[in-house]
Amino acid sequence: MESSRYSQILNYSLWMIFIIGLGYLKLNFHELWKDEWQAWFVARDKNVFEIFSFLYYEGHPGLWYFFLKPFTYFSDGANDIFLISLAHWITVAAGMYLLFIKFRLPIVFKILFALGYFLSFEYGLVNRGYSLVVLFSFWAAWLISLGEYNKKHLAWVLFLMCQTEVYGVMMGLVFGIFLYLENSKESIQTFLKTPAIKGLSAGFLVFLISVFPRSVGHVAKTSAKEWDFFDKILVSFQGNLSNTYLPGSTLDTFTYGWSAIGLCLSILLLGALYFVFKDQKNLLYATMTFTLGMMIFSLFFFMGGIRQWGMGFVFFMALLQIRNLDFVKEKIVSIIIFWISSIGVFYGFKAIQEDIKIPFTNAKEVGEFIEAKVPEKVPVVAINKFECTPVIGYAKRKFYELPSGVEFSFFKWVDKIYLPSEGELKLFTKYKGVGGIVIITPKVLDPQRYPNAKLWQKFDQKNYKNENYYLYSLPLK
Repeated sequence: MESSRYSQILNYSLWMIFIIGLGYLKLNFHELWKDEWQAWFVARDKNVFEIFSFLYYEGHPGLWYFFLKPFTYFSDGANDIFLISLAHWITVAAGMYLLFIKFRLPIVFKILFALGYFLSFEYGLVNRGYSLVVLFSFWAAWLISLGEYNKKHLAWVLFLMCQTEVYGVMMGLVFGIFLYLENSKESIQTFLKTPAIKGLSAGFLVFLISVFPRSVGHVAKTSAKEWDFFDKILVSFQGNLSNTYLPGSTLDTFTYGWSAIGLCLSILLLGALYFVFKDQKNLLYATMTFTLGMMIFSLFFFMGGIRQWGMGFVFFMALLQIRNLDFVKEKIVSIIIFWISSIGVFYGFKAIQEDIKIPFTNAKEVGEFIEAKVPEKVPVVAINKFECTPVIGYAKRKFYELPSGVEFSFFKWVDKIYLPSEGELKLFTKYKGVGGIVIITPKVLDPQRYPNAKLWQKFDQKNYKNENYYLYSLPLK
């Protein structure tokens, strides 16, 4: 009894230490990048119905945007960073509550998982909706592990999981397969009528209606790399295994492609996953099905990168809760999990250290410069909305785009970059009734195309994403 109480106090203490430390890093060191600002601007500047109709441009379901919406009501322009961080911090805290308080994993693995690259950095520090996948996958795994649980409770969890990310949908479908295998004595007709499957089916339908990329070329335009089909197979295989379970053990697969070492590690990891779940066949089928599904999705729809591939590690953690590991008796399995999670901790610390020392982009610096140096009455025209969106957040003002000549805060992934002529820019300046404008661009302007645009300030200092900015002044005369 005393031991159980001590364990509970320890779990709560570790949970509090983790979320407080993460909150401190978020507010004091993390620079928000374009995807973080994009979701906030969509939630802030569109109503609920407009958000729903905008989702197929985003390629993400609506839950993150709708979750952000109430926080936007408190926005005054100057406190957006705090509100974004707070909203995301709440989702992370909830997911970590399940890990530390509800999961029956050995405490050493709880600590290693929490400090690992994905939970601490990609889904912890970076303010994106992937944290909701963590929350609902952990939630579903915890309910399933209870054996006796409220069936409608699980139905709602699976429904909401399908509104997080496409990877949440994949997890939900695999959880559905697992539940069927666990209840194989039931007929398929009876099983399809269970609350969990009804919730999952409804969630999947809403996902398809809201997110399915109806814009021509949407999926293709979200992929930045071109490989032949054989290379895609190897990149998908390595990315969803060695990059997922041993981040940092090889060079980033998306950037540098596959390697012999990476493929060997991936084969080794596939064997490790088999060994971890081999004594519980249904869990083995679940992890292999999800891994295969991730590879197929990478191969035919969106290759992704370590942020997306990390969903495989999240699902792995969730399945371990259902597995109920005996740390003392299952020494080899414990060693395998310790090996995998330790690598993640090292890479996680490295990522956080880089986030503290090196700015993610130069968006914050240029945004603060514009806020301090450019009067409100002087329009700022952005060339390339996609790259300039994070600067808007730090400048605390909207920029203008051409040819429409209207203000914007967010972008559409399918938008093409419009390069206005100097004549168009001067016509816009005259229309606004000002003596000149400021142009912001991620690349140096062609002096022959813009002979009267004067480079005012450049922001090309070292940054993690190599995203630089240049400010030009263009007088009307």
